[in-house]
Amino acid sequence: MGIHTLAKGTDLIKAILNLGIILNYHVRAESPVKKGETNQAVDIAWFIDKEDTNYPIMIFEIESYSTNASSANPLKIFGKSNQYFEKPLFFFHVFVKSGDNPAILKDLEFQYGSNNYRIYEISKGDLNKLILDVISQHRRINKNINIQGLMKLFTFDEYWKEINITSVLEHIENVYKHKWSEILPIYAELAQQLPILHNEFIRFLDKKISNGSNCNDNYEDYIAYHFSYGIYLAILYCVKSDKAYLFMLKDWQENSSYTEMIGPYFGLCRDYDEFIEDCSGAYLGMLAVLFKQQSDGVKYILKQSIKILKRMKGHPDNIIFYNAIWALHIAATCDICEPEYNYIRDYINERGKLNKHWIVEPLSALDNTTEYNNESLSLEYISDLETFKKEFVHSDILDSKMYKQEAVSLAIRMLGDLGCWSERWYEPVHDHDCTKSWGTRIINCLHFNDNDE
Repeated sequence: MGIHTLAKGTDLIKAILNLGIILNYHVRAESPVKKGETNQAVDIAWFIDKEDTNYPIMIFEIESYSTNASSANPLKIFGKSNQYFEKPLFFFHVFVKSGDNPAILKDLEFQYGSNNYRIYEISKGDLNKLILDVISQHRRINKNINIQGLMKLFTFDEYWKEINITSVLEHIENVYKHKWSEILPIYAELAQQLPILHNEFIRFLDKKISNGSNCNDNYEDYIAYHFSYGIYLAILYCVKSDKAYLFMLKDWQENSSYTEMIGPYFGLCRDYDEFIEDCSGAYLGMLAVLFKQQSDGVKYILKQSIKILKRMKGHPDNIIFYNAIWALHIAATCDICEPEYNYIRDYINERGKLNKHWIVEPLSALDNTTEYNNESLSLEYISDLETFKKEFVHSDILDSKMYKQEAVSLAIRMLGDLGCWSERWYEPVHDHDCTKSWGTRIINCLHFNDNDE
């Protein structure tokens, strides 16, 4: 039984063992060809599970470099009868270095290529090809694949640093088309830990929408499950600046159901009521951020917010103020929305005075720890638009590129992180402690002015 002593060979063996674990196989190193005999073994054997270890489903032989003795590894498997050793689903013959004689590999391909056998030369960049072939073979026997585990493995395991993440994900998307409704939620969740997944989310989103694929994706969260499509269209508009996405948003909002998708239709469903009352303000604010560079889009989104406010006059102060403040920020960021701003200002002032801090950070309607009408607070009426802009409409975003990156990041977080809705921003003790909440980051992005670049 040969033992690998060169570092590159042992590192590759460890990496492939970890890969097998991520894909939910029972893995063994130096697995005997026949139980009880130690004269012949395979470097790495993947079994379906630990209950069935008679014959591996996949075999990996790792060679430091090619020699005349390399033929012994496939021969010990393919040269035996099926009664002695059942053939694997696939045999991966991996060479860390190619060696000095290319004829050796050509002879191996000629001899065993008609079997489920393939050669990979790591020094020539075949590591990515190996991964793609492993995924293809895995798909033949398993309808599920652990995308989360693969992405974390390829990101944090130093051995896989040269893997092309985009090509791997594109391959998964192509061979696992039946899982498309799960892939975007997975990307959104992963993006909270792996920033590279932001771009993969956008790429696959564009692919999915362009193909006319059903976008009822399998998010666990009620809001993301039912209202992700509006965010999808807004993200694509932000990235591509194509006004067609605004028309698609209007069609989704107005024609997807017997009522508008987002509107003041209270009493139909408790979950829907809670979304409209407690979260629609920030949701519409997120849409306005993404459509910020299209004034008609911002005005359309603002009108949806005002429709909701008009039906909320009997609601408690915390719900009224939460939604109205979001609408106020949307109106104040758009040059053609002064009439709407004045309506919202009057709507709030008729209800009562507000603490300035609530304008900087609209407190969640779910936040029962805050008294909206606490008389010990310094309360004021909402001012005219010019004064409001001077006091509250400002942003530390420096340019359009940063704005788009931030806007898309915030939108993906809305889909992939439930904690964003209740996140708060408190006054920092020191300047370096300052971390804006999800909501204040939306407002910061909403008030970015590209004319100041």
